[in-house]
Amino acid sequence: MDLRKLEIFLAVVEAKSFSAAARALPMAQPAVSIAVAKLEQELGFALLQRGGRTVNLTPEGTRVAERARRILEDVQSLQQSASELRGLLTGELRIACPSMLATYFLPGLLGDFLDRHPGLSASVTQAGTARVESMLRDDLIELGVVSMGVGESPQDLELIPLVEETMLLCVAQTHPLASRRRVGAKTLEGLPMVVYEGGYFVRRALDQLCSEHAVTPQLRLQTDFLPLIVRMVRQGVGATVGLRMLAEQEGGIVGIPFSPAVRVPLALARRRGRRLSVANAAFVEWLAAGRWSSSAS
Repeated sequence: MDLRKLEIFLAVVEAKSFSAAARALPMAQPAVSIAVAKLEQELGFALLQRGGRTVNLTPEGTRVAERARRILEDVQSLQQSASELRGLLTGELRIACPSMLATYFLPGLLGDFLDRHPGLSASVTQAGTARVESMLRDDLIELGVVSMGVGESPQDLELIPLVEETMLLCVAQTHPLASRRRVGAKTLEGLPMVVYEGGYFVRRALDQLCSEHAVTPQLRLQTDFLPLIVRMVRQGVGATVGLRMLAEQEGGIVGIPFSPAVRVPLALARRRGRRLSVANAAFVEWLAAGRWSSSAS
């Protein structure tokens, strides 16, 4: 049984309202309702009497709430008593990350952390930063990489800065712009481009830049598949925008800075109030302590 469902159920019990519980957690109200409904389905009986402005416990729900509180207290006690065993961590670190970061930045970061904890494994899900934020809010993931400074800063997420990169115009070595030392935003007007679909941080940065300077590139290809973008740029189908790390690690591609420079800060995010697994919590603690910077950046 998923302990998170018990936590959500108890939040509803204490708030006597799905909407109030959603604000307290914080979560989307539909996600709270779905979690409680799934718990009821697993147990085979109703836990709450719905109707009116408040929800109340059924007789069975009262007994389950008592047991759930004891279970969660026992889990918290176990986690506290195991704190001295942090050096012998086992389990799986799970993180959602945009493909560009997963390809060029995450290997060094994860490699360093996993080397320090040989009992751990890691699972990485590829998703754009908009999707990552949605997954965090819906409690589908505990940790994810999001962009900072592009659009509104998410107030319901806790952020640990990871890296701030320069966004470049990336072109093939044979492209007419390849010899340029810098380009202005006006260069993008009518420029054939292969780009990420909406929801990815570099696409959001590109859209913001184009909006600010009233320019419209010629979008020849939109995809979420990074190798396809890289291959199309090399073939001269179009330019793209990417982080400096892409231009440095991909042969046959030239990265040209914008003038003025476009900076893209990225961070590891978690939802405020979300309890983390031991492996994920250890990763967050390691990042916050700055033990990774010299080897991964």
